[in-house]
Amino acid sequence: MGRLLSDYLKPVSVTLNEANHKTMTVILSEAKNPGGERVRLLPVMTWLALLASAATTLWIAGCRPDLQSNHEETLMYKPTAVWDAAHTGVELDKILGIGLDHRGRVYATAGKGNEGVLVFDGAGGVIGVWGRGFVDKHGLRIFGDRVWVTDRQRHIVMEFTLDGRLLRTLGTDGQSGLADNQFDKPADVAVAPNGDIYIADGYGNSRVMRFAADGRFKQSWGTKGAAPGQFDVVHNIVIDRTGRVLVADRENCRIQLFDLDGQYIEQWTHVGKPFGLALDDQDRIYTTDGQSNRVYVLDRDGRVLAQFGRTGPGPGEFQVAHSIAVDKQGNIYVAEGDGMRIQRFTLQNSADKPNM
Repeated sequence: MGRLLSDYLKPVSVTLNEANHKTMTVILSEAKNPGGERVRLLPVMTWLALLASAATTLWIAGCRPDLQSNHEETLMYKPTAVWDAAHTGVELDKILGIGLDHRGRVYATAGKGNEGVLVFDGAGGVIGVWGRGFVDKHGLRIFGDRVWVTDRQRHIVMEFTLDGRLLRTLGTDGQSGLADNQFDKPADVAVAPNGDIYIADGYGNSRVMRFAADGRFKQSWGTKGAAPGQFDVVHNIVIDRTGRVLVADRENCRIQLFDLDGQYIEQWTHVGKPFGLALDDQDRIYTTDGQSNRVYVLDRDGRVLAQFGRTGPGPGEFQVAHSIAVDKQGNIYVAEGDGMRIQRFTLQNSADKPNM
């Protein structure tokens, strides 16, 4: 990831010299040496060239979405609800995982302390709290009315009932590693139609782990790197109805696609830095870019059907758009990390296209 110019130098003042308008004085405060201001007197064109070069470098070094190709935008969404602490009346934590059960209730890793899972009704009211013992809750998924939660610091993946009863744990509690029964900061989980369990492992390791429905280890794939089939933060994982495994390879700024046995198919690099992934029953793919704070809706071939969002605290804006879920009506739910809230977006027709 590229660094911002402000990571190194903070402009304090800029003055165009009146004598000849050919030089510009810039006073800079060095971020790594607070209080150490320096004066730079250089030709105007030199400063402009330096700034342009810095901007270009940042654009190339960061996750650069393709804003032109692969777009057939036909869907429009409008923000229709914001569930924050003021709305819910409950102090919320960073919300890193989100899912929905068959009744449309929203589950999120939004609770403070070790009771980390909050259950919301359709109006955003908190109707349940459970999950003792969490240290660093992250991903949350619901499959067949079973709630799966990953804990990065405990290096485990847990399966619960809808009311929070622990059914089983995958991984070795408190121990990271590369063994068949170990993870290193697991981030997410997916369950295939045959019951096989796929773990995004994750922050420490750079691999996908696959287990049978009964928890027996079956295979893993992936190493640290940027080549096809390699990963740099395996952040989210979903499996579509045709058996494709989609992986949010976050720091490599791409979504990689595999078959169920881990054979590489292709990669998509046109949706920025993918944090969250979700699917609907129409084979649409939903992803959040937590760096630019945009949401993308894709068809099964990766073409962009909709995109919205920007950085900010208002409705339709995000402060780390982390995870995403969609209900049977097509409403999108975005969980924010730093924003510590959930926003709901409703599909609109073209006349109601939001200005975001």
